[in-house]
Amino acid sequence: MGSRNGIPMDRSDWFHRLDELAHAIRGAQAGREIHLLRLFLDLIDHAPELALLQGLTPPARDRIEAMLAAGATESAVMMLMGQDSGFCLSRGADGAPLASILLPYRFEESTAGGASLTLACLGALAEALNSAQGQMAGSAPFEIPADILLH
Repeated sequence: MGSRNGIPMDRSDWFHRLDELAHAIRGAQAGREIHLLRLFLDLIDHAPELALLQGLTPPARDRIEAMLAAGATESAVMMLMGQDSGFCLSRGADGAPLASILLPYRFEESTAGGASLTLACLGALAEALNSAQGQMAGSAPFEIPADILLH
């Protein structure tokens, strides 16, 4: 079970904090990518159940920090997705970056916009994890084999 300042974080508290982070990412200005990515990493480090992170494969924290130090924030956030995750990057009519992400064993993609490509990807990841509250395939009466997932 995850914890916050040594206090166990239950499932509902974790989803609440994830939702707050997703809102913060949506409203963030460019230049806040590193701070918000670190908050996201801290939150996934404290997930109360590993199944909630299905589809993510976070590398070692020092590897992410090296990418952040090099200014490769887009690469850092993309490294969080597992090889079975699908994604699409685009631009909205207003020119703002958009990211759509489909994590394995989820039934719909999550799309988010942001002030930068990194924020759009991070927002879509946060939304995808947040949607696990009610749509993980493991809780459905059937399982979708990984080899038939569309990317």
